[in-house]
Amino acid sequence: MNNITLIWMRSASLVVLGSMAALSACDVIDNPQPAKITSSLTPIQQARLDSADAKHPAPALTQHVLIEDLTGQYCGNCPRAASMADSLRLRYPGRVLVTEEHVTDYFAAPRLPHFPIDFRVPVVSQELDKTYDLSNRGLPQGAVNRSPFVAANNDPVATFSLWPGVVTAQLAQTPTVELRATPLFNRSSRLLTLKVATKYLTARPGRSMRLGIMVVEDSVVGAQKDYRLNRVQFPDQTVDTYVHHNVLRAALAGTFGTQQVVAPTAGQQFGDYVGYQMPAASVWNDRKCSVIVYIADADTRQIVQAVQAKFL
Repeated sequence: MNNITLIWMRSASLVVLGSMAALSACDVIDNPQPAKITSSLTPIQQARLDSADAKHPAPALTQHVLIEDLTGQYCGNCPRAASMADSLRLRYPGRVLVTEEHVTDYFAAPRLPHFPIDFRVPVVSQELDKTYDLSNRGLPQGAVNRSPFVAANNDPVATFSLWPGVVTAQLAQTPTVELRATPLFNRSSRLLTLKVATKYLTARPGRSMRLGIMVVEDSVVGAQKDYRLNRVQFPDQTVDTYVHHNVLRAALAGTFGTQQVVAPTAGQQFGDYVGYQMPAASVWNDRKCSVIVYIADADTRQIVQAVQAKFL
């Protein structure tokens, strides 16, 4: 069964907002504006995606984990959380994926003179803040496959010290979904086309499953408050050239994904095709961009599988 791009446009709520701005050579961004998803892909575009998908052999089937590092540039403890996420990514290369999601008005809104940049994604950042009550509980926080942290009263977000244990537990699970992402990018037209191939390996009776798609950009430079800095050398404990990794730029299927299937059966397969008009090269550095795709349970929001793929 094939689901084409039109399924993404049935409801206005699925028109995703991304971040646009004038960008310097240092890959900074401010003044986010709405981005656009194309209304459809042509048969030729879909055929190109099918051909590109077929040229790349399927990787070994393993369980992957997505860490969502909920952060802010004015959060002095957030660099410690980012270091934890990065250490887990390096410990389990290719299996632990990380995205940096800037949230809350207090920690992520621009503040002059050091913080003129706004890394937040309109709508998405607000929904994350509201869903996880981040403005009240403070940062840093993080989600690991959006699964409950037993040590945090089964909360889906928790401080970074609890991430390693949940990552290990999630990686030990047997994969129930096979997931592939094939993104093609035309640097002339700035059009990103994407094929997501999903195969359910086990039945999920009575469950509704959602497909999420993120565009992230790596190595984005901007200011960051960092309490690890020596106050003698850095009185404000702020570094102006902090490197932000895998910053969330857009969520193409909404903050928590869009419905793909209800009660999937074992062996059921889907091919989803999406088109996305990227902002100008002066705004996002496409050579550092990639997509993170995940399948999640609609009711619990828990992610059952995730993959990351760079633009081809």
